[in-house]
Amino acid sequence: MVTAEKTARSMLKQASELGNTLREIVRRDLADETRRFNDTLNQRIQLASEAIVQAVRAKEAIAAGATAISGKLEKAHRRYSKNNNIEEFRGVLQSTLTEVQQLREQHGNVADSLREAQTPSRSAVEIVERFAIELQKAAGGWEATGREIDEIIANLCDPNPDVALIDLEKYLTENGFEIVLLDEDRSEEGLEHARRQLGYSDSSE
Repeated sequence: MVTAEKTARSMLKQASELGNTLREIVRRDLADETRRFNDTLNQRIQLASEAIVQAVRAKEAIAAGATAISGKLEKAHRRYSKNNNIEEFRGVLQSTLTEVQQLREQHGNVADSLREAQTPSRSAVEIVERFAIELQKAAGGWEATGREIDEIIANLCDPNPDVALIDLEKYLTENGFEIVLLDEDRSEEGLEHARRQLGYSDSSE
């Protein structure tokens, strides 16, 4: 009986020591995982925030530029309607197209930046899911928070062009300006080239 009790106590002591070891491992692993979770989530939000703030500033500048170009082009168009000076209007139009192309390129850079912010290597949901492997009981709440973060970022990451730029593009393609650009070259190839300069899409052709 003494031997059996001694053996039982020895095994219980071993189990207790294993329990202490397991608690320490769990504590250490959870601390490491929590730190990685916080660092990754903070990085996700910080990178998206920087991209969004820069994009908002850039889109405001693009909108202002598009508005200014529209005003200049409309003024030149009205003057051309009165004096019929095609050379003068052609010069303004060609200068305007150069500026419009710069706005298009700027918008392309903004859209690329927002798409990258919206689709990172690991989304907030994926970060939470990785963390939830170790902390499954609280995973539902963390995933909901992660989805809320992704939804906020997605709502701010509108890669579509500003309304001012859309209106300018429509103005360029709905007023027959390709005829102005043709000059002496009235061929089909010249017409297609002029339409491409103005920004006609396949659907508008």
